[in-house]
Amino acid sequence: MPETTTALTFASALSDADDTAAAMDEAIDQLNRRLAGPVDLAMVFATPHHAHGMGLVHELLRTTLAPRIEMGVTCEGVIGVRKEIERKPGLSIVAASLPRAVIEPFHSGEIDWSAAMDDPATLRRQLWPHDDAEPKAVLFLADPFSTAMLSVLPAIESALPDCPIIGGMASGAQRSGGNRLLYDGQVLTEGAVGAVVGGDVQIDCTVSQGCRPVGKPYVITKSQRHIVMELAGRPALRVVQELVESLHDEDRRLMEDNGLLVGRVINEYKDRFGRGDFLIRSLHGVDQDHAYIAIADPQVRVGQTIQFHVRDQRTAQEDFALLLEMQALHGPAAGALLFTCNGRGSRLFNHPNADANMVAHALGDTPLAGFFAAGEIGPVG
Repeated sequence: MPETTTALTFASALSDADDTAAAMDEAIDQLNRRLAGPVDLAMVFATPHHAHGMGLVHELLRTTLAPRIEMGVTCEGVIGVRKEIERKPGLSIVAASLPRAVIEPFHSGEIDWSAAMDDPATLRRQLWPHDDAEPKAVLFLADPFSTAMLSVLPAIESALPDCPIIGGMASGAQRSGGNRLLYDGQVLTEGAVGAVVGGDVQIDCTVSQGCRPVGKPYVITKSQRHIVMELAGRPALRVVQELVESLHDEDRRLMEDNGLLVGRVINEYKDRFGRGDFLIRSLHGVDQDHAYIAIADPQVRVGQTIQFHVRDQRTAQEDFALLLEMQALHGPAAGALLFTCNGRGSRLFNHPNADANMVAHALGDTPLAGFFAAGEIGPVG
């Protein structure tokens, strides 16, 4: 969030203590030394070690910082300034004083999403009951086991067009009911929480997918929902098998380590496609009997162009670093949030703290908090 003429104040804190009370004491001490003014928004990201202590997290936030709005999520790993904590206890908090911003929190359980799909105007009034200020972004944290993202995100997009949705999916549990969401003093085990932010605040988004294409583009010639049956008139699975056989050793190793990804072209009117022209999705499964493939993308349809991708360390680093350099041209940032894939970090890079350090290299020691998500939400293209 770049600085404006408004006196924005951000502070972030990071702790690796395994005891929730000790981690909160450490984090609150860091925040108190850096904050000025009342806290309008606090966001908490906590590893599963603190899942049962999220009620205590709320109580300590309330009695020390008294944030007007608080939201949080459990996750596999957390991020702070120049540091990422993976697969061990971690707690990351960002707190912000936004005196001229307008913030409207919401919880998915408060909204009739089936009705919202048919009535965007009503949903807009629920999410943003203001005529004198424009929404700038939606901060959104969701449990992947209980949130119908294929319905919820399009509904929000219809209600708040041209307003980016930014956030990620909880990654702190492998089964339903295991994640925790913090919202307005409540500790929830399902659904999604969010906040629409508008008013006198500037919010910029940078989305890096960090993948490179392999093989050649193919046009989908037969499909049904997310199932692709034919590519360029041939059985889709046969095309994939031939592609895999043609890969050189390095690309085949990357595919085996990180999976084969599918990029759907965002703008079909281009003459040629390169990095940044694709919306990257995972290859969800295959049907050996019918030679079909399934893509984790509900918007697949006949006539679209796709190209297969692999994720590698060099491309991921170059892509994110380049986008951050472009972001730095906008001026200094007051604070930052980072929602990164749980397939990055030490799973992808051969050195620690890669993404956090790239942010610091571009933006300096801007207050930063975030987490490793089971799925990232952001405006691609």
